[in-house]
Amino acid sequence: MRTSIRLQPLQPATHYPRLAELRSAAKPEPITVEQLQEWEAQAPQGQLRRHQVAVDEQGQIIGYNDAGRDPWMPPGLFDVEVLVDPTWCRQGIGALLYQDALQFCQAQGATRLQGMLRDNCPPCLRFAEQRGFRIERHRFESTLDLDAFDERRFAGHIEAIEASGIHFFTLADLGNTKEAQRRLHSLNERINRDTPGYQSWLTFEAFQTQICGASWFRPDGQIVAADGENWIGMAAVGFFANTQSMYNMFTGVDRAYRGRGIALALKLLTIRCARAYNARYVRTHNDSENAPMLAVNRKLGYRPEPGLYRVALDLR
Repeated sequence: MRTSIRLQPLQPATHYPRLAELRSAAKPEPITVEQLQEWEAQAPQGQLRRHQVAVDEQGQIIGYNDAGRDPWMPPGLFDVEVLVDPTWCRQGIGALLYQDALQFCQAQGATRLQGMLRDNCPPCLRFAEQRGFRIERHRFESTLDLDAFDERRFAGHIEAIEASGIHFFTLADLGNTKEAQRRLHSLNERINRDTPGYQSWLTFEAFQTQICGASWFRPDGQIVAADGENWIGMAAVGFFANTQSMYNMFTGVDRAYRGRGIALALKLLTIRCARAYNARYVRTHNDSENAPMLAVNRKLGYRPEPGLYRVALDLR
């Protein structure tokens, strides 16, 4: 590695444009400066975080690291991310950034590290494995082209579910009140706990800030399935103006109500919501072990995309 490469603290005002460029090249969807600013503003109280940039002799950012944990994460668990400009790979810059992140995490009492890697990037996985990380989960990404989707194939499905006693409504129908948001948060947590790959769920205060207060959040995209007064399932979609797309963050149904086609009905309602916003496509992700939801996506016509590995390292 060239000795002129140095690390320095990230400065949002001047570094975010270049950081958005680097992260967009490494992520499934592009990331904007505005999104980075939003995430920074939404940082929860009690968050531990350190992010550094690697710069060359001209001061150009050629790499980045991000290490830290949110207060609701399991004790000792820290997230780590390392990115390097592809033209600067294999020059020791990634190793320098990782070592810096590792030292920070260890100084904060970390016992376990985790990170996300693209599953179509063998050098990324090799870099992680050389440092002791192992694949823990595999997350599949998929996309539904709304121009090509024909809802007539599912005519009458939502109505049949409603005839069985299940009714659907959105957070917007409830006025997007604090009480409704709190109940939605509880539903999210309950169903998430029964989803492959679950680790933890954010507090209600963080849910209000990071979810309900996000620029992508749409109350009519928070769709609930209920049996009487009992909320038993949900689907959540958000609108991203920079790509004119919707992201289906989560769809789930209580175990006692599965196998009745409720998840498919919820997915159909997310597609209707996306079309109401003139979205070009809907994107989603699923754990590789979530076979029932993957089957629903295939039935709808979601196209597989490169996914992500969650890798972990036990420091003990």
